[in-house]
Amino acid sequence: MGRWGVRDNQEKLYSLFPFLLVFYEITNYLANDMYLPALPHLAADLSIPTHLAQQTLTAWFLGTTSLQLILGPFSDRFGRRLVLLGGGVVFIISTIICALTANIQVLLTARFFQGCAICTIGTAGYSSIHEIFDRIKAIKILAVMGSITVLAPAFGPLLGAVLLQWLNWRWIFGVLAIWAIVGVSLLWLFMPESNPKEKRQAFDGRVLLKNYVAILCNTKFMLNTLIFCATFLGAIAWIAAGPFLVITEFKYSTLAFGIFQALIFGNLILGAQVVKHTIDRRGPDRLINIGLIIVLCSGVLALLLTIIFPHFLFGLIISLMMFMFGSSLAFGPATRIAIEACKEPMGARMAIFSTLMGLFGVIGGLLASFTYTGTLLWFGVLLFVISCLACLARWWVEVIKARE
Repeated sequence: MGRWGVRDNQEKLYSLFPFLLVFYEITNYLANDMYLPALPHLAADLSIPTHLAQQTLTAWFLGTTSLQLILGPFSDRFGRRLVLLGGGVVFIISTIICALTANIQVLLTARFFQGCAICTIGTAGYSSIHEIFDRIKAIKILAVMGSITVLAPAFGPLLGAVLLQWLNWRWIFGVLAIWAIVGVSLLWLFMPESNPKEKRQAFDGRVLLKNYVAILCNTKFMLNTLIFCATFLGAIAWIAAGPFLVITEFKYSTLAFGIFQALIFGNLILGAQVVKHTIDRRGPDRLINIGLIIVLCSGVLALLLTIIFPHFLFGLIISLMMFMFGSSLAFGPATRIAIEACKEPMGARMAIFSTLMGLFGVIGGLLASFTYTGTLLWFGVLLFVISCLACLARWWVEVIKARE
């Protein structure tokens, strides 16, 4: 009875952990999305130009690319709990600094360290998910987690806009700091260690470099990761440019922008639910194909509508809704297939995946900062190119499979 009781408790802990992880993870993404409506207010308050305000997003993504290659093997050596909880402490401290500072250089630095905390979620948190659960179960869990996580881009701007009706932008970071304290405390109490001491690997630089080279040279891993990253780039480009396009150029209120974001990113939730309920019947490959067909159609629609109707904002909103739904169908399956394509340690695999994801986030932020023209056609062209890139990566995967 004692052994069965321990096993039951362990299974309950495993079932609880993904929800505790996503509860904490959502605060990290809200650190971007919740303050999007406040970007014009932040720029005015700190007396900085628009492009510098947008760099607060880029600084965050630079942080997300900075530590995975170190933290992945570090979690292989010292365990997942230590890395994830340590990142949580960094996030809390940097978020408090964001709330208090009046200096743009300090804000950019704090935003960078906020992004660094994301590194620990990918390399330690999601490594635990892939280690604890089998393929189909992991995809279902990732779909559920994804449907919760996208509450940040879906409703974060709306929540931020509501707060801005009574409070200034600093309170947004204050709320996030409190939320993160609760999330990290729950993880400290209940997070299981999926990498026990007997399975941990010594930190060997030569072996680590060999693993990274092998992963980067794995064509299946890179192409499936590119599918995820290309669609992710489109979402980030909109996140960076959307507030200025909607609020500054088209003169909508911050509340209206929040509603638009809820409509656009709510389709990620819808897509994740479709994946959850159809993955057993359709299989990962078919879901990826269906998702990318929708993504390509959204890119073509965005291009055509912004050419024919250059001032019709709702045409672009509808295209983005389609883009997010199709992306959501492909996200989970493409991620799992990429991870399964390698045999190197899980921490190393997730380190490369998270680094590439963060790198594409940086590219998305830079595209918004340095190519932004304030026109719908600009984003219509961008969405079309990104859609083609994702589909090209998938086509290449199919060519490789046909040759095997």
